Amino acid sequence: MIPLSWYLAVSFILIGLGVYGMMVKRNLIRILIGAEIMGNGVNIALVAVSIYSPVFSFVGQGLIILVISVAAAHTALAMVLMLIYNRRYNTVDLGTPISLEDDEHV
Repeated sequence: MIPLSWYLAVSFILIGLGVYGMMVKRNLIRILIGAEIMGNGVNIALVAVSIYSPVFSFVGQGLIILVISVAAAHTALAMVLMLIYNRRYNTVDLGTPISLEDDEHV
């Protein structure tokens, strides 16, 4: 059986990669992917703890289902907001300067 430390190491690596992707990249799609990678790292950590802990065996699995549901809703909302941003400014890059003075949508 794989030790708990290996599961936690993989989950912390995924969380670190997600944080890196969210902080360094300026593209909305890459930021969303970074958030999803972080969520998957948290899911792996919760599953690993629920497997090795006799107290949280079913609580951890139920919590994972809740986290997956919230992540799906988060992804859908983020994609809608990206679509609105893209239609309004014709880009998904957050590094592009946007002038608010001549904006006809405000």
